[in-house]
Amino acid sequence: MENKIDLEKFNRLKMAAEEIYKKIGYIYSPALKANIIFGSDGFHHPRYDNNRSERSKQAQQNKFLYFNKAVEILKRSTTIQEYRRSIRAIGSRDRSGFRKTKIIEWFGFFAIVNFSKCIRINAIVRRIGEDSGQFHFWSVMPYWSLSNNRRVIGSKRIMDQ
Repeated sequence: MENKIDLEKFNRLKMAAEEIYKKIGYIYSPALKANIIFGSDGFHHPRYDNNRSERSKQAQQNKFLYFNKAVEILKRSTTIQEYRRSIRAIGSRDRSGFRKTKIIEWFGFFAIVNFSKCIRINAIVRRIGEDSGQFHFWSVMPYWSLSNNRRVIGSKRIMDQ
Protein backbone atom coordinates (compact mmCIF):
# COMPACT_ATOMS: atom_id res chain seq x y z
CA MET A 1 0.00 0.00 0.00
CA GLU A 2 1.13 3.52 -0.73
CA ASN A 3 1.04 5.94 2.16
CA LYS A 4 -0.73 9.31 2.05
CA ILE A 5 2.46 11.39 1.79
CA ASP A 6 3.69 9.44 -1.24
CA LEU A 7 0.29 9.76 -2.90
CA GLU A 8 0.26 13.52 -2.33
CA LYS A 9 3.76 13.80 -3.80
CA PHE A 10 2.69 11.67 -6.76
CA ASN A 11 -0.38 13.86 -7.43
CA ARG A 12 1.68 17.06 -7.29
CA LEU A 13 4.21 15.57 -9.72
CA LYS A 14 1.46 14.39 -12.06
CA MET A 15 -0.26 17.80 -12.07
CA ALA A 16 3.04 19.62 -12.67
CA ALA A 17 3.94 17.27 -15.54
CA GLU A 18 0.48 17.67 -17.09
CA GLU A 19 0.66 21.45 -16.85
CA ILE A 20 4.04 21.50 -18.61
CA TYR A 21 2.85 18.94 -21.18
CA LYS A 22 -0.21 20.98 -22.17
CA LYS A 23 1.91 24.09 -22.80
CA ILE A 24 4.26 22.41 -25.27
CA GLY A 25 1.98 21.83 -28.27
CA TYR A 26 4.82 20.67 -30.50
CA ILE A 27 8.60 20.73 -30.87
CA TYR A 28 10.90 20.30 -33.85
CA SER A 29 12.98 17.12 -34.02
CA PRO A 30 16.27 17.34 -35.95
CA ALA A 31 16.42 13.53 -36.11
CA LEU A 32 12.99 13.17 -37.69
CA LYS A 33 13.23 16.48 -39.58
CA ALA A 34 9.64 17.15 -38.52
CA ASN A 35 7.50 18.46 -35.70
CA ILE A 36 6.49 16.18 -32.84
CA ILE A 37 3.00 16.88 -31.53
CA PHE A 38 2.26 16.64 -27.82
CA GLY A 39 -1.41 15.62 -27.88
CA SER A 40 -3.69 13.84 -25.42
CA ASP A 41 -2.42 10.33 -26.36
CA GLY A 42 1.08 11.26 -25.24
CA PHE A 43 -0.08 12.10 -21.74
CA HIS A 44 -2.48 9.15 -21.56
CA HIS A 45 0.04 6.43 -22.48
CA PRO A 46 2.47 7.03 -19.57
CA ARG A 47 -0.49 6.62 -17.18
CA TYR A 48 -2.18 3.60 -18.79
CA ASP A 49 -0.87 0.52 -20.57
CA ASN A 50 -2.05 -0.86 -23.90
CA ASN A 51 -4.85 -2.81 -22.16
CA ARG A 52 -6.19 0.47 -20.73
CA SER A 53 -5.19 -0.59 -17.22
CA GLU A 54 -3.61 2.03 -15.00
CA ARG A 55 0.15 1.60 -14.61
CA SER A 56 1.54 1.35 -11.09
CA LYS A 57 2.05 4.68 -9.33
CA GLN A 58 5.81 3.99 -9.27
CA ALA A 59 5.93 3.44 -13.04
CA GLN A 60 3.89 6.61 -13.64
CA GLN A 61 6.08 8.59 -11.26
CA ASN A 62 9.22 7.51 -13.12
CA LYS A 63 7.71 8.68 -16.39
CA PHE A 64 6.62 12.03 -14.92
CA LEU A 65 10.04 12.59 -13.30
CA TYR A 66 11.88 12.24 -16.60
CA PHE A 67 9.36 13.94 -18.87
CA ASN A 68 11.33 17.22 -19.12
CA LYS A 69 14.49 15.27 -19.99
CA ALA A 70 12.58 13.46 -22.76
CA VAL A 71 11.56 16.78 -24.29
CA GLU A 72 15.19 17.97 -24.26
CA ILE A 73 16.38 14.70 -25.82
CA LEU A 74 13.84 15.02 -28.63
CA LYS A 75 14.85 18.65 -29.28
CA ARG A 76 18.57 17.84 -29.42
CA SER A 77 18.92 14.32 -30.78
CA THR A 78 20.08 14.05 -34.37
CA THR A 79 19.86 10.25 -34.64
CA ILE A 80 17.21 7.62 -34.07
CA GLN A 81 18.58 4.87 -31.79
CA GLU A 82 15.65 2.46 -32.00
CA TYR A 83 12.97 1.80 -34.59
CA ARG A 84 9.99 -0.55 -34.57
CA ARG A 85 7.15 -0.99 -37.05
CA SER A 86 3.94 -3.00 -36.84
CA ILE A 87 0.46 -3.30 -38.33
CA ARG A 88 -2.18 -2.67 -35.67
CA ALA A 89 -5.94 -2.29 -35.44
CA ILE A 90 -7.01 1.34 -35.10
CA GLY A 91 -10.28 2.81 -33.87
CA SER A 92 -13.60 1.19 -33.10
CA ARG A 93 -15.12 -1.83 -34.79
CA ASP A 94 -17.55 -1.22 -37.64
CA ARG A 95 -20.98 -2.87 -37.92
CA SER A 96 -19.49 -6.08 -39.24
CA GLY A 97 -17.05 -6.30 -36.31
CA PHE A 98 -13.93 -5.40 -38.28
CA ARG A 99 -11.43 -2.72 -37.37
CA LYS A 100 -9.23 -0.78 -39.76
CA THR A 101 -5.52 -1.47 -39.58
CA LYS A 102 -2.63 0.88 -40.14
CA ILE A 103 1.12 0.73 -39.98
CA ILE A 104 2.43 2.17 -36.73
CA GLU A 105 6.05 3.20 -36.25
CA TRP A 106 7.88 3.85 -32.99
CA PHE A 107 11.11 5.83 -32.81
CA GLY A 108 13.33 5.63 -29.72
CA PHE A 109 15.84 8.22 -28.57
CA PHE A 110 18.18 7.24 -25.72
CA ALA A 111 20.28 9.51 -23.53
CA ILE A 112 22.24 9.20 -20.31
CA VAL A 113 20.80 11.91 -18.09
CA ASN A 114 22.85 11.21 -14.96
CA PHE A 115 26.08 9.29 -15.37
CA SER A 116 26.98 9.06 -11.67
CA LYS A 117 23.55 7.60 -10.77
CA CYS A 118 23.47 5.48 -13.96
CA ILE A 119 20.22 6.91 -15.28
CA ARG A 120 19.47 6.49 -18.98
CA ILE A 121 16.07 7.22 -20.44
CA ASN A 122 14.30 6.38 -23.66
CA ALA A 123 12.00 8.97 -25.25
CA ILE A 124 9.49 7.39 -27.63
CA VAL A 125 7.77 9.04 -30.59
CA ARG A 126 5.01 7.27 -32.52
CA ARG A 127 3.57 7.76 -35.99
CA ILE A 128 0.40 6.15 -37.32
CA GLY A 129 0.06 5.72 -41.06
CA GLU A 130 3.69 5.95 -42.23
CA ASP A 131 4.48 9.02 -44.34
CA SER A 132 0.90 10.31 -44.16
CA GLY A 133 0.90 10.32 -40.35
CA GLN A 134 2.16 12.90 -37.91
CA PHE A 135 4.82 12.23 -35.31
CA HIS A 136 3.53 12.45 -31.76
CA PHE A 137 5.10 12.03 -28.35
CA TRP A 138 4.31 8.58 -27.00
CA SER A 139 6.27 7.88 -23.83
CA VAL A 140 9.36 8.22 -21.72
CA MET A 141 10.90 5.46 -19.66
CA PRO A 142 13.96 4.90 -17.56
CA TYR A 143 16.11 2.32 -19.30
CA TRP A 144 18.87 0.31 -17.68
CA SER A 145 19.69 -3.25 -16.76
CA LEU A 146 20.91 -4.66 -13.45
CA SER A 147 24.16 -6.50 -12.88
CA ASN A 148 25.04 -7.52 -9.31
CA ASN A 149 22.24 -5.19 -8.12
CA ARG A 150 23.90 -2.19 -9.80
CA ARG A 151 22.47 -0.26 -12.72
CA VAL A 152 24.21 -0.73 -16.05
CA ILE A 153 23.44 1.94 -18.64
CA GLY A 154 25.57 0.73 -21.51
CA SER A 155 27.30 -2.23 -23.02
CA LYS A 156 29.79 -4.04 -20.82
CA ARG A 157 31.78 -5.06 -23.90
CA ILE A 158 33.69 -1.78 -24.01
CA MET A 159 34.90 -2.26 -20.44
CA ASP A 160 35.89 -5.86 -21.06
CA GLN A 161 38.32 -5.00 -23.86
